[in-house]
Amino acid sequence: MRRGTWFGLTAVLLVLLLLSVMVQAWLLPSAVESVTAVFPEVELLTVPGIMWGVLAIACWQAVAVIGLRLALLSRDGLFDASTDGWLRAMVGFLSAFVVLVVSAFIALSVMGYATPGVMLGLIGGGIIAVIAVGALVLFIANKPFMRISAHS
Repeated sequence: MRRGTWFGLTAVLLVLLLLSVMVQAWLLPSAVESVTAVFPEVELLTVPGIMWGVLAIACWQAVAVIGLRLALLSRDGLFDASTDGWLRAMVGFLSAFVVLVVSAFIALSVMGYATPGVMLGLIGGGIIAVIAVGALVLFIANKPFMRISAHS
């Protein structure tokens, strides 16, 4: 991987990780609090909503950290069959996110809180994760690993 490409990818992943931590720590709780202030009937969903959000974001954070590790290995020309475990871990975290999305979709539908915006967000996030899982599974199954030149 070229140095500029590696630097750009690393910078983007680090910025996304920092932003996601800020969302987990400050934005998510304050957003839930403001929604509860406007709609007191959803107070029952406050704690589960924050827990779900933190877990969902943590799944994507784990994928980003693994992506950083794979970028480092690629930069050093070590992206080979030994990275298979990292890719499988990515599949695991993305699959966990899909499970969270499906469980939230079912829970919100059963409880009667299935607003269109929330449902579309869940469906969109779930579709992105399923596509990523499918792409990674196909990549792992085809084993296209070869030593990548550090100068390519």
